[in-house]
Amino acid sequence: MIVVIMKIKIINYDHIKESEINDRIIRVKAVMMNSKKEILLAEAYTTIQFPGGHLEEGETLDEGLKREVLEETGIILNDEYKPFFALKYFLKDYPVQGNNRSIEIYYYYIYTDEPYNLDNIYLDDQERNGNFKLSYVPLKKLKKYLLKNPGNLEINKIVTNEMLLAIRYLKKSGVLK
Repeated sequence: MIVVIMKIKIINYDHIKESEINDRIIRVKAVMMNSKKEILLAEAYTTIQFPGGHLEEGETLDEGLKREVLEETGIILNDEYKPFFALKYFLKDYPVQGNNRSIEIYYYYIYTDEPYNLDNIYLDDQERNGNFKLSYVPLKKLKKYLLKNPGNLEINKIVTNEMLLAIRYLKKSGVLK
């Protein structure tokens, strides 16, 4: 098992205090690599992401990770995982006036040769309607592949930058070579 110390990057342009947050969203993302040094990516509505999603009420990070990976890839995770990287956004008046939102995204590194299993996935309506698909991309080509992600949507630029930050940290820590 590889242990990486978690790094946290906080983005708080509005200088919001933790005590001012009245809306919190927590997500988990899995950077899944196999022995061929390929990274598993999920795509829906032309947005490419690492498998993962929102925590459900009362879930721990580890429980949410295992559920999301199973739902999106059909892969059952049995080990306990710890996040290696987290992004925390503090957004004033988002998405409406008076709502101060915190968005926390926890990234996990999972090394597995277990292939994804489309017969064992549980997609929500949004994923089904967005032509959800999975694909492996060689680590060497990942940055170029992500930067080709349709650039006309602002969300794609944000998600791509987040993914590249996570990969950069894994490389810097010596996990990915």
